[in-house]
Amino acid sequence: MSDEITEYWMKNWPKETPRNIEYDEIPLGDLLSKTAIKYPDSQAVFFEGFRMTYLELDTLVDQFATGLSKLGITKGDVVCIDLPNVPQYVITHWAVIRLGAISNPILPVNRFVEIVHQVNDSKAKILIILDFLYEEYILGKDLGKMPTIKSIILTGSAEYLPKIKAKIGTALGIVPRMKKWPEIVDNIKFHKFQDVLHSGLPINVPKVDIDVKKEPSILIYTGGTTGVPKGVMTSHYNMIANTIQIVSWAHTQIPEMEAVKGTGGMLLVVPLAHSYGNIAMTVAIHQGWKLILLPRPPDKISNILKIVMKEKATYMPGVPTLFIKINQDPDSAKYKNKLSSLIACISGASALPFEVKNTFEELTSAVIVEGYGVSECSPIITINPFIQVLQKINTVGFPLPDTLIKIVDIEEGKKILLQCPNENCDKCGENEEQYIGEICGTGPQVMLGYLGRKEDTDYALRKDSKDIIWYYTADIGCIDKDGYLHIKDRKRDMIKRKGHAVFPREIEDLIYMNETVNEVGVIGIPNPEIGQEIKAFISLKPEYQGNINEGDILEWCKANISPFKYPRIIEIVPELPKSVIGKILKRELRKEE
Repeated sequence: MSDEITEYWMKNWPKETPRNIEYDEIPLGDLLSKTAIKYPDSQAVFFEGFRMTYLELDTLVDQFATGLSKLGITKGDVVCIDLPNVPQYVITHWAVIRLGAISNPILPVNRFVEIVHQVNDSKAKILIILDFLYEEYILGKDLGKMPTIKSIILTGSAEYLPKIKAKIGTALGIVPRMKKWPEIVDNIKFHKFQDVLHSGLPINVPKVDIDVKKEPSILIYTGGTTGVPKGVMTSHYNMIANTIQIVSWAHTQIPEMEAVKGTGGMLLVVPLAHSYGNIAMTVAIHQGWKLILLPRPPDKISNILKIVMKEKATYMPGVPTLFIKINQDPDSAKYKNKLSSLIACISGASALPFEVKNTFEELTSAVIVEGYGVSECSPIITINPFIQVLQKINTVGFPLPDTLIKIVDIEEGKKILLQCPNENCDKCGENEEQYIGEICGTGPQVMLGYLGRKEDTDYALRKDSKDIIWYYTADIGCIDKDGYLHIKDRKRDMIKRKGHAVFPREIEDLIYMNETVNEVGVIGIPNPEIGQEIKAFISLKPEYQGNINEGDILEWCKANISPFKYPRIIEIVPELPKSVIGKILKRELRKEE
């Protein structure tokens, strides 16, 4: 069997973008230091009116790293960070990495059992957590269930707010806080964030030697190819490489990006604790941009555009749900022609409907493209070109520089499948054995492996006959006749109906063409006669609610989707369940059934 990879995408590859680039082989912590030297007076952080320069950020990172070292953190130790998008997250994350220790973000929505699993699996020594998250999810629980934790560092939401806003917000209860912080519980010592920071004076960060290609900098927990949360070991080199790949892709295709080095802004409502938010933060720091931090989407979603305008945001990563809500807020229209700073946006996590893309671009004049990534790849693997004539709707574009993809058979993953010959990938399911299969990726951004899980690592990372390591994503897709990658679905979400392989994402893309549909999630329901029946959960746009019923949607599906894959069951719901970054949760839909 041949392992030769045909780069079908090269015939449409942007001529401005190099296929191969060079990467700095430096510790990830040095990335911030280099930016602070180059742009010391540029704004690094904006949070609810609070501002910090790169020189100030770099100094605080060194100071906090010194404080952590006095608490016993050394190279290779794991520190769990349970914080939303606040300045303390940025300081902590980079301080941990600078020590040669490992940053282990915890999503702020995680409950006690999930926190315990992540702490114990990673053998973390310190947990850094926002006080009201501790109060809500940990207070009163048995801390003995986390035997490796030696210290817990508490911090408050108001610590990096402007003084007046902090005082008034705390007094009115707008800024949540824990009234009394513990000092010691179950032999675990508690420390205040500011005390640890102050203990770092004079600054004395221990010097460490780091093998950037072999040593992890970050542990991101993910379900991966199974449902069990596993720690993805991302090396210093993985993060540097993916950052430079993304920068190269954007800056070679959008010349305006070069002009805003050291002055641009990255609006971050995507959680920093997620791999998507994490790489966005790293890209921003590489470019000397201001991190515009939002702990959560504002209640009035159009206020995001207000912040974009006031803070001159250049770039905004997001998910389709975010862009949909911005489009639907009637007050968003008043910002049209006032968002000249915003150059580009990336959408990830789920399919970006054409109507959503088109409406958002008309509103903001910024280009928005869809990308594809997984935590195991730092996380970006492919992305649509920013050049409009090269963009292709309902695809996730081409592999990044120095990245290859291949489609292999679903059963064993050994046979490389052919390029899809169809003009329209709507026909894929009629002949899926030829070209639809599991997506695999290889490149400098592919993880080291799963922490302490050799069997899972060996299954996910496999060498070919040339000793090239490929990550098997468990996502199903095909490469079309123009070289663009189509995501059909997760391996576990594929529906088998009367022997046909049916892919929920493909059906969802088609249903989004119905102008009444706001969001859609498609699943398979067990049926003893045909294997699985196809069901679509649909929320309607506000103006159609009460005027459209399940029968109307079903008739539209019959008329517009192939007979073997249109959903036979439609359920209209007020809202679909979503993850912290806005991905529709199929497992929750299946639970309802």
